[in-house]
Amino acid sequence: MLLLIILLVPFISGLFLFLFRKKETVRILALAAAIVNLLLTFSLVFSDFHATYSVKWMNILSTTFGLGYDGISLIMLVLTNLLFPFIILAGFNRHQKQVQLLNFLILFTQSALIGVFLAQSGFLFYIFWELTLIPVYFILLLWGGEGRKAITLKFFIYTLAGSLLLLFGIIYLFQLTAGVHTTDFSAFNQLQIPENTQIWLFWILFIAFAVKMPVFPFHTWQPSTYTNAPTQGVMILAGVMTKMGIYGALRFLLPIVPLGVNYWQNFVITLCLIGVIYASAIAFRQKNLKTLIAFSSMAHISLMAAAMFVLNTYALQGLLFQVLSHGVVIVALFYMANLIEEKAGTLDLSIMGGIKLKAPNMAILLLIVVLGSIALPLTAGFVGEFLMLTGLFEQSVWFAVAGGAAMVLSAIYMLYAYQRVMLGEVKAGFEKITDIRTLDFVILIPLIVVILGLGIYPQPVFNLLEDSITSLQHLFLPVLDLIYQH
Repeated sequence: MLLLIILLVPFISGLFLFLFRKKETVRILALAAAIVNLLLTFSLVFSDFHATYSVKWMNILSTTFGLGYDGISLIMLVLTNLLFPFIILAGFNRHQKQVQLLNFLILFTQSALIGVFLAQSGFLFYIFWELTLIPVYFILLLWGGEGRKAITLKFFIYTLAGSLLLLFGIIYLFQLTAGVHTTDFSAFNQLQIPENTQIWLFWILFIAFAVKMPVFPFHTWQPSTYTNAPTQGVMILAGVMTKMGIYGALRFLLPIVPLGVNYWQNFVITLCLIGVIYASAIAFRQKNLKTLIAFSSMAHISLMAAAMFVLNTYALQGLLFQVLSHGVVIVALFYMANLIEEKAGTLDLSIMGGIKLKAPNMAILLLIVVLGSIALPLTAGFVGEFLMLTGLFEQSVWFAVAGGAAMVLSAIYMLYAYQRVMLGEVKAGFEKITDIRTLDFVILIPLIVVILGLGIYPQPVFNLLEDSITSLQHLFLPVLDLIYQH
């Protein structure tokens, strides 16, 4: 029952928001709902019992409405419910239209994301997967920037195409469960699919998740969407929704099409690493700070996708650690970009400079977040990326070289962007910039504490990840056994 409560609290709370007219009341109630869900999640993490929920749902598909979790799901659940209070806070004391609708859509998205990570059947997974698209589409369409209609349509078409591929894959797997005819993951995981089938079915499923991450060459919707999305929308997309693709790949590919994973392993890793280098190179040419951060996020996600297919413990540990780290860092980065735009009136790197002289506190906080993004030792990014590179090195020295080169490139363009924004003499037009407010400290300080805390003392997180690593080993060790026997 606890899982059902965690699932429904955001959605039901969002409906109640329409009973109130005062904007600040709506925001406070939305924040309270997100905090309650965070506390419920922590109670799940630190409890000794394993919560599940299941009721009969659709007899025709032999499918129950089943909610449950393993270590992988728990990490995703923690990330989601940790970030949404800060996403809601980002709208406080800001001029926004239709505040009730906006906060309802944010809470609706949170509920759908929780459903994705807790679903125990492919059919239920797909329903929640699609439900995440609806509120985000309207957030981008109604509160996005210039050209939002065309950009949002492109985002919708890309993600819908990926969803249709996922639906085809689930229907095909349903047909293979002869005699049982169910979409439960437990049945899917027991399927013995011929290698020739796995080779093409792998791409049906992989592309569906690659679009959502996104990775090269399925990424073209991302930069323009991130650049024109409202701050809260891009925080949801970059902080949590990209992790849906990673989670889906872990849930479907390794246990269901292991021989397909083996057949395409090196090709997909190479493709992802090409995406890392490509995104890093494109980031160098960006004059818009938000677009630069968008390509930076793509580079980090591509490295995580490459690590996922290495299939060794180091890479998978690093991947799950980086899921948490990247989510926190990228949310902080996009919030800082929003602050800079509010105070400077622009995100054009070519005309900014010297802001630290007028806003020293903002300069210090941005520097810490940037250092976390480039994986400086004693920040959370370093732990995850070091483990992922170690895993890549075990697979191939050249894979590790490509991943390491991307880290160097990331440091160069992120520090260069920081220099252009914060250092030097104050440019004309920026003399009246003010420093950050108390609300900004309330949002950024906890995120920075997580970034530094995970980097300085990561062991508590590895303890939390223990079940996740065990779950992943149960997925990829049978893959290796199958490959060896084959």
